[in-house]
Amino acid sequence: MDADRRGFIGLSAAFAALGLPAAGRHDARLPLGAEKMRFGAISDIHISTPAQLPYFEKTLRKLDEWKADAVLVCGDLADYGMAQELQLIADTWFKVFPGGKGADGRPVVNLMHYGDHDMATWYLDRSDAVREWPSMDERKAGLIFPGDRKAIWEKCFREPWEPIALKVVKGYPFVLSHFTRGEEGNPYGNNVPGLEAFLKAHRFDPKKPLFYSQHRITRGTAGGAHVGRCDDGTTTKILSAYPNAVAFGGDTHLCGTCEQSIWQGAYTSIQVPSLRYCCTQSGRENGYCTRDRPPRPPVQTMEQFPSHTNGTHQGFFCIVYENALVVRRWDFANDGSIGPDWVVPFSSFAQRASERPFSPEVRERTVPPPEFAPDAKVSLSMTRAKNRLNQLRDMVAVTFPPAVPTADGLRADDYEVTLELFDYDVTKILAQHRVYSPRYMHPVKLDTEPVTCLVDASEFPPDRRTIDVVVRPCNVFGRKGRPITARILDMKDLAAVASCKSAQPVKH
Repeated sequence: MDADRRGFIGLSAAFAALGLPAAGRHDARLPLGAEKMRFGAISDIHISTPAQLPYFEKTLRKLDEWKADAVLVCGDLADYGMAQELQLIADTWFKVFPGGKGADGRPVVNLMHYGDHDMATWYLDRSDAVREWPSMDERKAGLIFPGDRKAIWEKCFREPWEPIALKVVKGYPFVLSHFTRGEEGNPYGNNVPGLEAFLKAHRFDPKKPLFYSQHRITRGTAGGAHVGRCDDGTTTKILSAYPNAVAFGGDTHLCGTCEQSIWQGAYTSIQVPSLRYCCTQSGRENGYCTRDRPPRPPVQTMEQFPSHTNGTHQGFFCIVYENALVVRRWDFANDGSIGPDWVVPFSSFAQRASERPFSPEVRERTVPPPEFAPDAKVSLSMTRAKNRLNQLRDMVAVTFPPAVPTADGLRADDYEVTLELFDYDVTKILAQHRVYSPRYMHPVKLDTEPVTCLVDASEFPPDRRTIDVVVRPCNVFGRKGRPITARILDMKDLAAVASCKSAQPVKH
Protein backbone atom coordinates (compact mmCIF):
# COMPACT_ATOMS: atom_id res chain seq x y z
CA MET A 1 0.00 0.00 0.00
CA ASP A 2 1.55 3.35 -1.05
CA ALA A 3 1.94 6.35 1.24
CA ASP A 4 -0.86 8.32 -0.40
CA ARG A 5 -3.29 5.47 0.07
CA ARG A 6 -2.29 4.92 3.71
CA GLY A 7 -2.76 8.62 4.35
CA PHE A 8 -6.17 8.57 2.66
CA ILE A 9 -7.35 5.72 4.88
CA GLY A 10 -5.97 7.35 8.01
CA LEU A 11 -7.52 10.73 7.33
CA SER A 12 -10.80 9.09 6.34
CA ALA A 13 -10.92 7.31 9.69
CA ALA A 14 -10.21 10.58 11.49
CA PHE A 15 -13.05 12.33 9.66
CA ALA A 16 -15.43 9.45 10.33
CA ALA A 17 -14.67 9.72 14.04
CA LEU A 18 -15.65 13.39 13.86
CA GLY A 19 -18.94 12.59 12.13
CA LEU A 20 -17.73 13.92 8.77
CA PRO A 21 -17.72 12.33 5.30
CA ALA A 22 -14.75 10.36 4.01
CA ALA A 23 -11.64 12.41 3.35
CA GLY A 24 -9.73 12.84 0.13
CA ARG A 25 -6.09 12.33 -0.86
CA HIS A 26 -3.53 12.95 1.87
CA ASP A 27 0.16 12.22 2.03
CA ALA A 28 0.88 10.11 5.13
CA ARG A 29 4.28 11.78 5.44
CA LEU A 30 2.46 14.91 6.59
CA PRO A 31 1.32 14.59 10.21
CA LEU A 32 -1.76 16.76 10.58
CA GLY A 33 -1.40 17.20 14.31
CA ALA A 34 -4.24 18.14 16.62
CA GLU A 35 -7.43 19.71 15.28
CA LYS A 36 -7.66 23.42 16.14
CA MET A 37 -10.68 24.95 14.43
CA ARG A 38 -13.41 24.43 11.80
CA PHE A 39 -15.14 26.88 9.51
CA GLY A 40 -17.44 26.90 6.52
CA ALA A 41 -16.53 28.94 3.43
CA ILE A 42 -19.35 29.91 1.07
CA SER A 43 -19.89 32.84 -1.26
CA ASP A 44 -22.36 34.64 -3.51
CA ILE A 45 -25.50 33.51 -1.72
CA HIS A 46 -27.51 36.22 -3.55
CA ILE A 47 -30.58 36.33 -1.33
CA SER A 48 -33.20 38.43 -3.13
CA THR A 49 -36.45 37.27 -1.52
CA PRO A 50 -37.52 34.58 0.99
CA ALA A 51 -37.53 32.15 -1.95
CA GLN A 52 -33.74 31.78 -1.68
CA LEU A 53 -33.62 31.23 2.07
CA PRO A 54 -34.11 27.41 2.10
CA TYR A 55 -30.75 26.58 0.51
CA PHE A 56 -28.99 29.10 2.73
CA GLU A 57 -30.61 27.72 5.87
CA LYS A 58 -29.92 24.13 4.79
CA THR A 59 -26.24 24.98 4.35
CA LEU A 60 -25.97 26.69 7.74
CA ARG A 61 -27.59 23.68 9.41
CA LYS A 62 -25.13 21.33 7.71
CA LEU A 63 -22.24 23.47 8.93
CA ASP A 64 -23.77 23.43 12.41
CA GLU A 65 -24.04 19.65 12.20
CA TRP A 66 -20.34 19.56 11.31
CA LYS A 67 -19.68 21.79 14.36
CA ALA A 68 -18.22 24.77 12.53
CA ASP A 69 -16.69 27.42 14.77
CA ALA A 70 -17.30 30.12 12.16
CA VAL A 71 -18.92 30.69 8.78
CA LEU A 72 -17.19 32.78 6.12
CA VAL A 73 -19.32 34.29 3.32
CA CYS A 74 -17.21 36.02 0.68
CA GLY A 75 -19.70 38.70 -0.32
CA ASP A 76 -22.79 39.12 -2.49
CA LEU A 77 -25.09 38.49 0.43
CA ALA A 78 -28.01 40.59 -0.83
CA ASP A 79 -28.76 40.12 -4.52
CA TYR A 80 -30.20 43.57 -5.23
CA GLY A 81 -28.32 45.62 -2.65
CA MET A 82 -31.23 46.24 -0.29
CA ALA A 83 -31.28 46.24 3.50
CA GLN A 84 -34.51 44.21 3.33
CA GLU A 85 -32.52 41.33 1.81
CA LEU A 86 -29.73 41.67 4.36
CA GLN A 87 -32.33 41.45 7.11
CA LEU A 88 -33.61 38.15 5.66
CA ILE A 89 -30.04 36.81 5.81
CA ALA A 90 -29.53 37.99 9.38
CA ASP A 91 -32.86 36.51 10.48
CA THR A 92 -31.85 33.13 9.01
CA TRP A 93 -28.42 33.34 10.67
CA PHE A 94 -29.94 33.89 14.11
CA LYS A 95 -32.59 31.25 13.42
CA VAL A 96 -29.85 28.63 12.99
CA PHE A 97 -27.37 30.21 15.43
CA PRO A 98 -29.50 31.96 18.09
CA GLY A 99 -27.33 34.30 20.11
CA GLY A 100 -24.43 33.36 17.83
CA LYS A 101 -24.32 29.80 19.17
CA GLY A 102 -24.62 26.38 17.56
CA ALA A 103 -27.04 23.64 18.58
CA ASP A 104 -24.53 22.35 21.16
CA GLY A 105 -23.96 25.81 22.65
CA ARG A 106 -20.55 26.49 21.08
CA PRO A 107 -19.90 30.03 19.76
CA VAL A 108 -20.19 30.39 15.98
CA VAL A 109 -18.52 33.51 14.56
CA ASN A 110 -20.11 35.44 11.71
CA LEU A 111 -17.42 36.05 9.07
CA MET A 112 -19.68 37.56 6.40
CA HIS A 113 -18.77 40.67 4.45
CA TYR A 114 -20.22 42.78 1.66
CA GLY A 115 -19.75 42.05 -2.06
CA ASP A 116 -20.43 44.13 -5.17
CA HIS A 117 -24.12 43.15 -5.31
CA ASP A 118 -24.51 44.49 -1.78
CA MET A 119 -23.37 47.88 -3.11
CA ALA A 120 -25.50 47.70 -6.30
CA THR A 121 -28.11 50.29 -7.27
CA TRP A 122 -29.34 48.98 -10.63
CA TYR A 123 -31.50 45.93 -9.77
CA LEU A 124 -34.55 47.59 -8.26
CA ASP A 125 -36.78 46.84 -11.25
CA ARG A 126 -36.27 43.06 -11.11
CA SER A 127 -39.62 41.25 -11.12
CA ASP A 128 -39.14 39.28 -7.91
CA ALA A 129 -38.06 42.42 -6.04
CA VAL A 130 -41.15 44.24 -7.35
CA ARG A 131 -43.41 41.39 -6.25
CA GLU A 132 -41.87 41.28 -2.78
CA TRP A 133 -41.66 45.06 -2.25
CA PRO A 134 -44.14 46.72 -4.66
CA SER A 135 -43.21 50.27 -3.68
CA MET A 136 -40.25 51.69 -5.59
CA ASP A 137 -39.81 54.26 -2.82
CA GLU A 138 -39.46 51.42 -0.30
CA ARG A 139 -36.91 49.67 -2.47
CA LYS A 140 -34.88 52.84 -2.99
CA ALA A 141 -35.00 53.65 0.71
CA GLY A 142 -33.56 50.23 1.46
CA LEU A 143 -30.43 50.55 -0.67
CA ILE A 144 -27.30 49.73 1.30
CA PHE A 145 -25.37 52.05 -1.02
CA PRO A 146 -25.50 55.03 -0.98
CA GLY A 147 -27.24 54.49 2.36
CA ASP A 148 -25.51 54.03 5.70
CA ARG A 149 -23.85 50.62 5.16
CA LYS A 150 -22.47 50.68 8.72
CA ALA A 151 -25.82 51.33 10.43
CA ILE A 152 -27.62 48.78 8.25
CA TRP A 153 -25.05 46.08 9.05
CA GLU A 154 -25.11 46.78 12.78
CA LYS A 155 -28.92 46.72 12.89
CA CYS A 156 -29.13 43.41 11.02
CA PHE A 157 -26.22 41.49 12.56
CA ARG A 158 -26.03 43.18 15.98
CA GLU A 159 -22.27 43.74 15.81
CA PRO A 160 -19.88 46.61 15.03
CA TRP A 161 -18.94 47.25 11.39
CA GLU A 162 -15.72 48.57 9.90
CA PRO A 163 -14.60 48.54 6.24
CA ILE A 164 -11.81 46.13 7.23
CA ALA A 165 -12.49 43.89 10.21
CA LEU A 166 -10.26 41.59 12.21
CA LYS A 167 -11.96 38.66 13.93
CA VAL A 168 -10.13 35.90 15.80
CA VAL A 169 -11.54 32.37 15.91
CA LYS A 170 -9.87 30.04 18.39
CA GLY A 171 -6.62 31.94 18.07
CA TYR A 172 -6.64 32.20 14.24
CA PRO A 173 -7.00 35.67 12.65
CA PHE A 174 -9.48 36.45 9.87
CA VAL A 175 -9.10 39.76 8.09
CA LEU A 176 -12.35 40.61 6.27
CA SER A 177 -12.46 43.32 3.62
CA HIS A 178 -15.96 44.56 2.90
CA PHE A 179 -16.59 45.48 -0.72
CA THR A 180 -16.80 49.24 -0.67
CA ARG A 181 -17.69 51.73 -3.36
CA GLY A 182 -17.41 55.46 -3.82
CA GLU A 183 -14.36 56.12 -1.64
CA GLU A 184 -11.59 58.32 -2.96
CA GLY A 185 -9.39 56.27 -5.27
CA ASN A 186 -11.82 53.36 -5.22
CA PRO A 187 -14.97 54.28 -7.17
CA TYR A 188 -15.75 50.71 -8.30
CA GLY A 189 -14.51 48.55 -5.44
CA ASN A 190 -11.54 47.05 -7.30
CA ASN A 191 -9.12 47.52 -4.43
CA VAL A 192 -9.14 47.72 -0.63
CA PRO A 193 -8.16 51.19 0.63
CA GLY A 194 -6.12 50.99 3.81
CA LEU A 195 -5.40 47.25 3.66
CA GLU A 196 -1.61 47.53 3.69
CA ALA A 197 -1.64 49.86 6.70
CA PHE A 198 -4.21 47.68 8.46
CA LEU A 199 -2.06 44.56 8.14
CA LYS A 200 1.08 46.37 9.24
CA ALA A 201 -0.72 47.70 12.32
CA HIS A 202 -1.28 44.16 13.61
CA ARG A 203 1.21 41.48 14.54
CA PHE A 204 0.44 38.10 13.02
CA ASP A 205 2.23 34.86 13.89
CA PRO A 206 4.11 33.89 10.67
CA LYS A 207 3.92 30.22 11.67
CA LYS A 208 0.12 30.27 11.62
CA PRO A 209 -2.15 30.88 8.64
CA LEU A 210 -3.38 34.44 8.25
CA PHE A 211 -6.87 34.04 6.79
CA TYR A 212 -7.99 36.86 4.53
CA SER A 213 -11.21 37.35 2.57
CA GLN A 214 -12.51 39.83 0.03
CA HIS A 215 -15.23 39.51 -2.58
CA ARG A 216 -13.28 39.66 -5.83
CA ILE A 217 -10.54 37.13 -6.31
CA THR A 218 -7.01 38.51 -6.05
CA ARG A 219 -5.60 39.08 -9.51
CA GLY A 220 -3.44 36.40 -11.12
CA THR A 221 -4.21 33.68 -8.58
CA ALA A 222 -7.01 31.09 -8.24
CA GLY A 223 -9.48 30.39 -11.02
CA GLY A 224 -7.00 30.24 -13.87
CA ALA A 225 -8.02 31.69 -17.22
CA HIS A 226 -11.67 31.81 -16.12
CA VAL A 227 -11.11 34.85 -13.92
CA GLY A 228 -11.56 37.85 -16.16
CA ARG A 229 -13.12 39.97 -13.41
CA CYS A 230 -10.95 40.30 -10.34
CA ASP A 231 -9.43 43.10 -8.31
CA ASP A 232 -6.89 45.55 -9.72
CA GLY A 233 -3.89 43.59 -8.43
CA THR A 234 -3.12 45.81 -5.43
CA THR A 235 -4.14 43.14 -2.93
CA THR A 236 -1.94 40.56 -4.65
CA LYS A 237 1.08 42.82 -4.15
CA ILE A 238 0.18 43.44 -0.50
CA LEU A 239 -0.43 39.78 0.37
CA SER A 240 2.76 38.70 -1.38
CA ALA A 241 4.59 39.97 1.71
CA TYR A 242 2.71 37.40 3.83
CA PRO A 243 3.62 33.85 2.71
CA ASN A 244 1.31 32.49 5.44
CA ALA A 245 -1.72 34.32 4.00
CA VAL A 246 -4.62 32.15 2.84
CA ALA A 247 -6.91 34.41 0.81
CA PHE A 248 -10.52 33.49 0.04
CA GLY A 249 -12.57 35.18 -2.69
CA GLY A 250 -15.79 34.68 -4.61
CA ASP A 251 -17.55 36.76 -7.30
CA THR A 252 -16.90 34.60 -10.39
CA HIS A 253 -19.22 31.73 -9.33
CA LEU A 254 -16.64 29.28 -10.74
CA CYS A 255 -17.68 25.83 -9.56
CA GLY A 256 -15.54 24.24 -6.85
CA THR A 257 -15.20 21.16 -9.04
CA CYS A 258 -12.49 23.01 -10.97
CA GLU A 259 -9.03 22.12 -9.67
CA GLN A 260 -7.78 25.61 -10.49
CA SER A 261 -9.92 26.95 -7.66
CA ILE A 262 -6.89 26.68 -5.39
CA TRP A 263 -3.54 28.32 -6.12
CA GLN A 264 -0.24 28.84 -4.38
CA GLY A 265 2.43 31.35 -5.23
CA ALA A 266 3.72 34.04 -2.90
CA TYR A 267 0.69 33.15 -0.74
CA THR A 268 -2.31 30.79 -1.00
CA SER A 269 -5.52 31.76 -2.80
CA ILE A 270 -8.82 29.87 -2.81
CA GLN A 271 -11.73 30.61 -5.15
CA VAL A 272 -15.00 29.89 -3.29
CA PRO A 273 -17.95 28.77 -5.47
CA SER A 274 -21.40 30.31 -5.36
CA LEU A 275 -24.05 28.95 -3.04
CA ARG A 276 -26.73 30.34 -5.39
CA TYR A 277 -25.59 28.93 -8.75
CA CYS A 278 -22.25 27.97 -10.28
CA CYS A 279 -20.50 28.70 -13.56
CA THR A 280 -17.99 26.76 -15.63
CA GLN A 281 -14.99 27.83 -17.63
CA SER A 282 -15.71 29.28 -21.04
CA GLY A 283 -15.35 27.65 -24.45
CA ARG A 284 -17.07 24.34 -23.65
CA GLU A 285 -20.03 23.26 -25.76
CA ASN A 286 -22.47 23.01 -22.85
CA GLY A 287 -20.72 25.27 -20.35
CA TYR A 288 -22.36 28.10 -18.43
CA CYS A 289 -20.18 31.21 -18.47
CA THR A 290 -20.90 34.88 -19.09
CA ARG A 291 -18.35 34.84 -21.91
CA ASP A 292 -20.45 32.29 -23.78
CA ARG A 293 -23.81 34.04 -23.58
CA PRO A 294 -25.54 35.41 -26.67
CA PRO A 295 -25.62 37.91 -28.32
CA ARG A 296 -21.91 37.18 -28.65
CA PRO A 297 -21.43 34.94 -31.70
CA PRO A 298 -21.22 31.54 -30.01
CA VAL A 299 -19.05 28.69 -31.16
CA GLN A 300 -21.05 26.32 -28.99
CA THR A 301 -23.24 23.76 -30.70
CA MET A 302 -25.16 22.84 -27.55
CA GLU A 303 -27.43 24.56 -25.07
CA GLN A 304 -25.75 25.54 -21.80
CA PHE A 305 -26.04 23.94 -18.39
CA PRO A 306 -29.25 24.90 -16.57
CA SER A 307 -27.05 26.24 -13.76
CA HIS A 308 -29.73 28.37 -12.11
CA THR A 309 -32.12 25.44 -11.69
CA ASN A 310 -30.10 22.25 -11.30
CA GLY A 311 -29.17 22.67 -7.66
CA THR A 312 -25.50 23.64 -7.83
CA HIS A 313 -25.29 25.00 -4.29
CA GLN A 314 -21.58 24.56 -3.57
CA GLY A 315 -19.21 25.55 -0.82
CA PHE A 316 -16.25 24.43 1.28
CA PHE A 317 -15.78 23.10 4.79
CA CYS A 318 -12.36 23.77 6.27
CA ILE A 319 -10.60 22.15 9.20
CA VAL A 320 -7.50 23.79 10.64
CA TYR A 321 -5.07 21.30 12.12
CA GLU A 322 -1.84 22.06 13.89
CA ASN A 323 0.13 21.47 10.70
CA ALA A 324 -2.28 21.81 7.79
CA LEU A 325 -5.52 23.19 6.42
CA VAL A 326 -7.92 20.60 4.99
CA VAL A 327 -10.51 21.97 2.55
CA ARG A 328 -13.57 19.80 1.91
CA ARG A 329 -15.46 20.64 -1.33
CA TRP A 330 -19.18 20.03 -1.04
CA ASP A 331 -22.48 20.12 -2.94
CA PHE A 332 -24.97 21.17 -0.28
CA ALA A 333 -27.95 20.54 -2.57
CA ASN A 334 -27.12 16.88 -3.22
CA ASP A 335 -25.06 16.30 -0.07
CA GLY A 336 -21.88 14.93 -1.56
CA SER A 337 -18.21 15.56 -2.24
CA ILE A 338 -17.42 17.30 -5.54
CA GLY A 339 -13.74 16.40 -5.53
CA PRO A 340 -10.78 15.32 -3.40
CA ASP A 341 -9.98 17.38 -0.33
CA TRP A 342 -7.19 19.90 -0.62
CA VAL A 343 -4.60 19.51 2.13
CA VAL A 344 -2.44 22.65 2.46
CA PRO A 345 0.57 22.00 4.73
CA PHE A 346 1.63 25.00 6.73
CA SER A 347 5.23 23.96 6.10
CA SER A 348 4.63 25.02 2.48
CA PHE A 349 4.62 28.66 3.62
CA ALA A 350 8.41 28.43 3.89
CA GLN A 351 8.86 26.88 0.44
CA ARG A 352 9.70 28.69 -2.76
CA ALA A 353 6.49 29.82 -4.49
CA SER A 354 6.99 27.51 -7.49
CA GLU A 355 7.55 24.49 -5.22
CA ARG A 356 4.42 24.78 -3.10
CA PRO A 357 2.08 21.81 -3.59
CA PHE A 358 -0.74 23.87 -5.15
CA SER A 359 1.43 26.04 -7.38
CA PRO A 360 0.53 25.75 -11.09
CA GLU A 361 4.03 24.43 -11.85
CA VAL A 362 3.69 21.55 -9.39
CA ARG A 363 0.10 20.69 -10.27
CA GLU A 364 0.81 20.56 -14.00
CA ARG A 365 3.30 17.81 -13.21
CA THR A 366 1.52 15.95 -10.44
CA VAL A 367 -2.22 15.95 -11.18
CA PRO A 368 -2.68 12.75 -13.21
CA PRO A 369 -4.54 12.72 -16.52
CA PRO A 370 -8.02 11.18 -16.29
CA GLU A 371 -8.59 7.81 -17.96
CA PHE A 372 -11.51 5.90 -19.43
CA ALA A 373 -12.37 2.38 -18.29
CA PRO A 374 -10.76 -0.35 -20.46
CA ASP A 375 -14.10 -1.25 -22.09
CA ALA A 376 -15.20 2.33 -22.80
CA LYS A 377 -16.59 2.93 -26.29
CA VAL A 378 -17.87 5.82 -28.40
CA SER A 379 -21.27 5.62 -30.10
CA LEU A 380 -22.53 7.91 -32.86
CA SER A 381 -26.05 8.72 -33.99
CA MET A 382 -27.86 11.34 -36.04
CA THR A 383 -30.29 13.65 -34.29
CA ARG A 384 -32.06 17.01 -34.56
CA ALA A 385 -31.30 19.45 -31.78
CA LYS A 386 -31.13 23.17 -31.01
CA ASN A 387 -27.83 24.97 -30.79
CA ARG A 388 -27.12 27.88 -28.46
CA LEU A 389 -28.81 30.32 -30.83
CA ASN A 390 -31.98 28.24 -30.51
CA GLN A 391 -31.65 27.03 -34.11
CA LEU A 392 -32.80 23.49 -34.93
CA ARG A 393 -29.95 21.69 -36.67
CA ASP A 394 -28.89 18.26 -37.90
CA MET A 395 -26.38 16.99 -35.35
CA VAL A 396 -24.14 14.00 -34.81
CA ALA A 397 -24.45 12.88 -31.19
CA VAL A 398 -21.07 11.63 -29.91
CA THR A 399 -21.81 9.64 -26.74
CA PHE A 400 -19.38 7.97 -24.35
CA PRO A 401 -19.09 7.07 -20.63
CA PRO A 402 -17.41 9.46 -18.19
CA ALA A 403 -13.82 8.78 -17.21
CA VAL A 404 -13.16 6.68 -14.12
CA PRO A 405 -12.68 8.78 -10.97
CA THR A 406 -9.59 8.03 -8.91
CA ALA A 407 -10.00 6.39 -5.51
CA ASP A 408 -10.25 9.78 -3.82
CA GLY A 409 -12.68 11.29 -6.35
CA LEU A 410 -10.47 13.09 -8.88
CA ARG A 411 -12.29 13.04 -12.22
CA ALA A 412 -12.04 14.50 -15.71
CA ASP A 413 -12.49 18.23 -15.94
CA ASP A 414 -13.92 17.92 -19.45
CA TYR A 415 -13.58 15.96 -22.70
CA GLU A 416 -11.99 16.80 -26.04
CA VAL A 417 -13.85 15.57 -29.12
CA THR A 418 -11.82 15.74 -32.35
CA LEU A 419 -12.87 14.97 -35.93
CA GLU A 420 -9.85 13.58 -37.79
CA LEU A 421 -9.89 13.07 -41.57
CA PHE A 422 -7.60 10.56 -43.26
CA ASP A 423 -6.46 12.15 -46.54
CA TYR A 424 -4.00 9.75 -48.16
CA ASP A 425 -0.96 9.81 -45.85
CA VAL A 426 -2.04 12.88 -43.88
CA THR A 427 -4.39 13.15 -40.90
CA LYS A 428 -6.21 16.48 -40.79
CA ILE A 429 -8.17 17.88 -37.86
CA LEU A 430 -11.55 19.03 -39.19
CA ALA A 431 -12.99 20.26 -35.92
CA GLN A 432 -12.39 20.08 -32.19
CA HIS A 433 -14.81 20.60 -29.34
CA ARG A 434 -14.71 20.46 -25.54
CA VAL A 435 -17.67 19.28 -23.48
CA TYR A 436 -18.49 18.73 -19.82
CA SER A 437 -20.19 15.67 -18.44
CA PRO A 438 -23.85 16.41 -17.59
CA ARG A 439 -23.07 15.93 -13.88
CA TYR A 440 -19.77 17.80 -13.81
CA MET A 441 -20.98 20.26 -11.17
CA HIS A 442 -22.58 17.56 -9.01
CA PRO A 443 -21.06 15.13 -6.49
CA VAL A 444 -18.61 12.56 -7.76
CA LYS A 445 -21.01 9.78 -6.76
CA LEU A 446 -23.62 11.13 -9.23
CA ASP A 447 -21.26 11.63 -12.18
CA THR A 448 -22.08 8.34 -13.89
CA GLU A 449 -24.36 9.43 -16.75
CA PRO A 450 -23.13 9.13 -20.35
CA VAL A 451 -21.56 12.24 -21.86
CA THR A 452 -22.88 13.54 -25.18
CA CYS A 453 -21.23 16.09 -27.42
CA LEU A 454 -23.42 17.35 -30.25
CA VAL A 455 -21.46 18.18 -33.40
CA ASP A 456 -23.17 20.05 -36.22
CA ALA A 457 -23.45 17.76 -39.25
CA SER A 458 -22.05 20.53 -41.45
CA GLU A 459 -18.65 19.98 -39.81
CA PHE A 460 -18.37 16.57 -41.49
CA PRO A 461 -17.40 16.32 -45.19
CA PRO A 462 -20.35 15.30 -47.38
CA ASP A 463 -18.38 12.85 -49.51
CA ARG A 464 -17.33 9.34 -48.56
CA ARG A 465 -14.14 9.59 -46.56
CA THR A 466 -12.72 7.90 -43.48
CA ILE A 467 -13.20 10.02 -40.38
CA ASP A 468 -12.20 9.19 -36.83
CA VAL A 469 -14.12 10.72 -33.94
CA VAL A 470 -11.52 10.77 -31.16
CA VAL A 471 -12.44 11.45 -27.53
CA ARG A 472 -9.89 12.26 -24.84
CA PRO A 473 -10.55 12.95 -21.14
CA CYS A 474 -8.79 16.12 -19.96
CA ASN A 475 -7.78 17.77 -16.73
CA VAL A 476 -7.65 21.52 -16.27
CA PHE A 477 -3.84 21.56 -16.29
CA GLY A 478 -3.58 20.45 -19.91
CA ARG A 479 -2.99 16.73 -19.42
CA LYS A 480 -5.08 14.28 -21.43
CA GLY A 481 -5.81 10.60 -20.94
CA ARG A 482 -5.74 7.84 -23.55
CA PRO A 483 -8.34 8.28 -26.31
CA ILE A 484 -11.25 6.16 -27.43
CA THR A 485 -12.28 6.33 -31.07
CA ALA A 486 -15.18 5.66 -33.41
CA ARG A 487 -14.57 5.44 -37.18
CA ILE A 488 -17.01 6.72 -39.79
CA LEU A 489 -16.68 5.16 -43.23
CA ASP A 490 -19.64 6.95 -44.82
CA MET A 491 -21.53 9.91 -43.39
CA LYS A 492 -24.63 8.85 -45.31
CA ASP A 493 -24.88 5.75 -43.23
CA LEU A 494 -23.86 6.04 -39.61
CA ALA A 495 -24.76 2.40 -39.19
CA ALA A 496 -21.46 1.77 -40.96
CA VAL A 497 -19.53 2.95 -37.92
CA ALA A 498 -16.70 0.49 -37.41
CA SER A 499 -15.59 -1.07 -34.16
CA CYS A 500 -14.49 1.34 -31.42
CA LYS A 501 -11.01 1.30 -29.99
CA SER A 502 -10.91 0.65 -26.24
CA ALA A 503 -8.72 2.52 -23.84
CA GLN A 504 -5.77 0.84 -22.18
CA PRO A 505 -6.10 -0.43 -18.58
CA VAL A 506 -6.46 2.37 -16.07
CA LYS A 507 -3.69 2.85 -13.51
CA HIS A 508 -4.05 5.21 -10.57
